[in-house]
Amino acid sequence: MLSRIAEFADNVLIGANVPLRARLAPLIPLSVVPRIQKEKFRRVLRYVSERSPFYRRRFKEIGIDIRQVHVPADLGDFFTTAQDLRDNPVEEFLCGRPELGFETTGTTATTSKRVYFSRREAADMGRDGAIGLYNLGLRQEDRVVDAFDYSFWNAPFTLRAALDRLGCFHVTAAKIPPAEFYDRVRGYAFNVLFVEPSWLVVLTEIARVRGTWPLKFIYTGGENMSEATRRYVEAEWKTNVYMGYGQTETFGQIGSECPAKRGYHVDDFNLSCEIVDRGDDGYGELVYTTLSRHVMPLIRYRSTDITKFLDEPCTCVLRTARRLAKIRGRLDEMVNCGMGNLSPWFFERLLDDLPEITGDWQVGVVRTGNRDTIEFRLELRDPAAAEPVAQVIKRRVQERIPDSWRNYELKLFEFGFRFVTPGALRTGRKLRRLVDERMRVWE
Repeated sequence: MLSRIAEFADNVLIGANVPLRARLAPLIPLSVVPRIQKEKFRRVLRYVSERSPFYRRRFKEIGIDIRQVHVPADLGDFFTTAQDLRDNPVEEFLCGRPELGFETTGTTATTSKRVYFSRREAADMGRDGAIGLYNLGLRQEDRVVDAFDYSFWNAPFTLRAALDRLGCFHVTAAKIPPAEFYDRVRGYAFNVLFVEPSWLVVLTEIARVRGTWPLKFIYTGGENMSEATRRYVEAEWKTNVYMGYGQTETFGQIGSECPAKRGYHVDDFNLSCEIVDRGDDGYGELVYTTLSRHVMPLIRYRSTDITKFLDEPCTCVLRTARRLAKIRGRLDEMVNCGMGNLSPWFFERLLDDLPEITGDWQVGVVRTGNRDTIEFRLELRDPAAAEPVAQVIKRRVQERIPDSWRNYELKLFEFGFRFVTPGALRTGRKLRRLVDERMRVWE
């Protein structure tokens, strides 16, 4: 009943009035949030058990009686995984008619994940996302431009849904070369940028030579960003850089920084977040349940992202919303960087049939200044083949993975090659194929 009353007040009494929502946010009693979450969780659990073939089948296979389930932890070791989304037809998850569809980039596995939404869901998430942007100072009179990649990615539409609520002037530049972006946007007097971190570094290097213009703030998403890089960009543009965190499965929206820049405030009314398998330091895997979706709800979805809840209180208007720490890494070997979303499979199709190298190889993602370098560590059978092998790999990236080659042409990353003798890479029983060596600079 409490959740129904809250939804009525939210949708009917408050509606799309973002300033009013922001003023009321600090007044929400902390004790109310868990009660609303619990009611909404039980409701969505009944909903998927009735409408989703996947969840109905899985609950039956495992012997879950949803009448005995009150909170996500009561489901024990039941989770929904990315592999579930790949291995099962998307129709198995659908509980309503889809109107919007998105998918992952496809570089982490042979099959992309598809996620569907309704336009109403997108509008509601935009309304809630608008509060986070309002909290950062975005107002109707501001002029916004975004340089997000619109290919199957829902982050640009998340932004659009939020800006529709705020009523800002907005131009979509999409992911064009930073130099072209710089030339074309100066006349618009944009004062807020929404961009990806690697792309932003290249734009900043151009602006360092040719000059910046006044900005209220810059908002980034899609990749992690080191604090050193954030400080570099902020110093050049003389403004704040804020970060958002999301996944395709959440319409690109899980949490957003506030002016304090100490963690991502989570929308607890629409996401039930857990940290599972946590270590002594509190870090573990983020698992979430969508509480307000009707087209494709997800129950205890394993994000594979490693983070923790922050305990210290926040002083911004969203202080009643819990915060997640900056993402420390991933459980799997997927790495988000300037080349794209990478996995060992990504490089197998580049390297496995090269006769000049052995079957032992490794790719490291390292930080060189403000750019990522993708370093191929290869065991050469013939030392004279080093340069030809490097050229073949670059050509294969250009021909087989055009999105990554486009990022290379945009100078979002560099290639690196380190050649060694056969047997030099394997020091133990297993050789880790992909390693992210930037972690030490994220703090």
